[in-house]
Amino acid sequence: MPTLQDYRGQPPAWCPGCGNFGILKAFKDAMLELNIEPHQFIIVSGIGQAGEFPHYVRCNTFNGLHGRTLPVATGIRLSNHELPVMAFAGDGDCYGEGGNHLLHAVRRNINVKLFVHDNQIYGLTKGQASPTSMEGMKTKNQPFGVFSEQFNPMAAAVALDCSFAARGFAGDTKNFIKILDSGLFHFFI
Repeated sequence: MPTLQDYRGQPPAWCPGCGNFGILKAFKDAMLELNIEPHQFIIVSGIGQAGEFPHYVRCNTFNGLHGRTLPVATGIRLSNHELPVMAFAGDGDCYGEGGNHLLHAVRRNINVKLFVHDNQIYGLTKGQASPTSMEGMKTKNQPFGVFSEQFNPMAAAVALDCSFAARGFAGDTKNFIKILDSGLFHFFI
């Protein structure tokens, strides 16, 4: 049976107070609850603050290009149907650069678990609006506010008949763990 220490990767370099810490804690706790050993899964990520996630978890990992998380995860999943494949991406990484890949990954439904860290901003660039930034939100790069309507990823998932979609809050780790458990367990059914 794995312990929390078994999942310990590099020390996180995220800024203090970042929601990614809650996601990391909830993920590790969910893996413990499901009794999944670090060598029994792979995490694929792109670029950005969310893309650093697999460095902070001891596991098999592939860190690739910005917006290309899902094509790599798809290739790994197709080459090994028994290996749980988890993809971690930020909102800009997944819904911006990788938006086309998201749509087709949902359509293909090949059982890749996608976890999107949606903080409504490109975290690594420190100020660029992402597709989920609210209309009118002012940033360093958009001092007059965001002109585009906010992308709704849950509506897109429902419209594309995604087999499992959920949304959680990193600050509520108790409920977030339940969501992660459900999503990860969905792999095994």
